[in-house]
Amino acid sequence: MPKLSHDSHFKDLFENTSDLIYFLTIEGNIEFVNPAWGKTLGYELYEVAGKSIYDFIHFPCIKEYKLARTKAIFEKTRIELTTTFLTKNGNEVVGEGQIGYFENKDQPVYTRGVFKNVTARKAAERKIEESEKRLKTFFKSGPDAVIVINEHQQILEWNPKAEIIFGFAADEVIGKPLSETIIPDQYREAHKKGMAHFLKTGEGPVLNKTIEITAVHKKGHEFYINLSISNVKMEGEWLFIAFLSDITERKKTEEALIHKEAELLQSKLLEEKKDEFISIASHELKTPLTTIKAYAQLALSISKSNGNELIQKYLTKVDQYAGKLNVLLNELLDVSRIHSGKLRLTLAQIEMNLFLSEVLTSMQQITQDHKLIVENNESVKVKVDTLRLEQVITNIISNAAKYSPGKEKIIVNSVKKGNAIVISFRDFGIGIPKEKINKIFDRFYRVDEVSKDFSGLGIGLFISSEIIKQHGGKIWAESIEGEGSIFYFSLPIL
Repeated sequence: MPKLSHDSHFKDLFENTSDLIYFLTIEGNIEFVNPAWGKTLGYELYEVAGKSIYDFIHFPCIKEYKLARTKAIFEKTRIELTTTFLTKNGNEVVGEGQIGYFENKDQPVYTRGVFKNVTARKAAERKIEESEKRLKTFFKSGPDAVIVINEHQQILEWNPKAEIIFGFAADEVIGKPLSETIIPDQYREAHKKGMAHFLKTGEGPVLNKTIEITAVHKKGHEFYINLSISNVKMEGEWLFIAFLSDITERKKTEEALIHKEAELLQSKLLEEKKDEFISIASHELKTPLTTIKAYAQLALSISKSNGNELIQKYLTKVDQYAGKLNVLLNELLDVSRIHSGKLRLTLAQIEMNLFLSEVLTSMQQITQDHKLIVENNESVKVKVDTLRLEQVITNIISNAAKYSPGKEKIIVNSVKKGNAIVISFRDFGIGIPKEKINKIFDRFYRVDEVSKDFSGLGIGLFISSEIIKQHGGKIWAESIEGEGSIFYFSLPIL
């Protein structure tokens, strides 16, 4: 086997190395480059020979490169350098190596550069640096408290949010056991046993879960937090990263909602009990009341034949009040039916103008102090429960008469508007305060200012409202205090 010369060794190394090697004149012009340099930057030798090396160095790196090369020449030494070359396509190649100086008989001859292509490594390092930077930014300014402890329970990291939430500065807790800082007394023993169990078995019941628990503030009070713990093994030691957030306000809101729901449930149960009582009481009172009224009417009939006027007068009063009580019982039963969803309608098609005239004629006979004046009564066909609709009209007129004492008239209008007939009843009585007009259709609601002067349970308008709603209509009122009120209801026409 022939013996290789030193020149052969150098030539083989120069041509086959992956390092980027180039030779420059003292002026900085390229004399020669190795294949790796040309291949990496995308040039043939003839394309770069005689050109300045600075044509192939990234502009921000030129100044540093010149200084390093000048120093190598004047100090006759090798200078370590990291610089960036530009490829033929304009891409960047990061090189890490050295610039060397060579002379002949004390005369400078050339400089040589030998660089490794570390572009991929530098890119990876930049990614790691960026990740670390993002992690540090998150750690410092993240929305949660972040606490890192080791397997000896010592606190290693304590971010600014942790300082805000728990009141401890980082230098007050770093190196201390977590159980001596923010863990309440009642949980400390369980925390120690849990850590020992994990180190022995690798099992942790609270790891990688979000739990709600209390923590201790520097000032000594306990408060609710959200806690999530992750673990990682680094250099043979377990580290535990805890993310914590203060949920005191949320817990207050939840407790307030629970309290409110409990109140609503209690109120609902009371309402159901009340409705049940009303229903039972009304039914139980109905029978004796009917009997009282029957006997009163029988006695009244007998007394008329005997001609005792005083007894007739008293029996007439008994009959009248029994009738009023019967109306109240019927209204209470209607309230019970409405609340239980058992108010049923029996619908029939009618001419509204004829029906309204009949009801008003009947009402005029018992409404002796007020004249019922009909201004408009348009003819339309509607489908209604006549008994229930008569109940609504009777109730509204009775109210209008009751709350307009000393006045002479109630004005009625029935006018077609679009696909509905709108019927209104206007009185000239005491009126309703503006702020209470929307409450008068509520169950058992009575205006405080007039409740002491006028009798009633405050359920007539509620029942009327429900009846109209079941007909697919609307009911509302307008009023000016001291001048009177107008009650409206609408019904869909056929």
